[in-house]
Amino acid sequence: MSSFAPQSFESRPVVHYNQHGILVTDRVFATDGGRYEIAELTHPTHGTGTLHPGVRACVAVGIANAVVLGVAATTGSIAVVLVALSALLISWAVGLFYARRWPRQHTLCADYRGQQVTLLHTRDLDLFGRVSRALQRSVETARGR
Repeated sequence: MSSFAPQSFESRPVVHYNQHGILVTDRVFATDGGRYEIAELTHPTHGTGTLHPGVRACVAVGIANAVVLGVAATTGSIAVVLVALSALLISWAVGLFYARRWPRQHTLCADYRGQQVTLLHTRDLDLFGRVSRALQRSVETARGR
């Protein structure tokens, strides 16, 4: 057989994801932070971080404004109702801005050789979903052998 013969199909890794410095194949999960053999990754888990403190503050202020708006509505004063309504809308708009500007942190972890490792840490939900699904496919492919 010639030394230039192509490798067999089974010896080539199946690439599930290869973008943004992240490589997920049926054999490895590799990032700038490390390289992990899929066969040795167990118990993959994910976590979602907390809301930005500004979002929580705006929710609290919005609830207080809603109470004031309810009380103001019973007094019958149009000016008080308009002020309370505008304060409510502003607090919710600022909260929405904070939530979109600083979304929750998403973390993908797994056990690797007896230690828990962080595979991915991102605020990009789309990237997190793609990498999570690629890892799931690679684990299923590795188990199917």
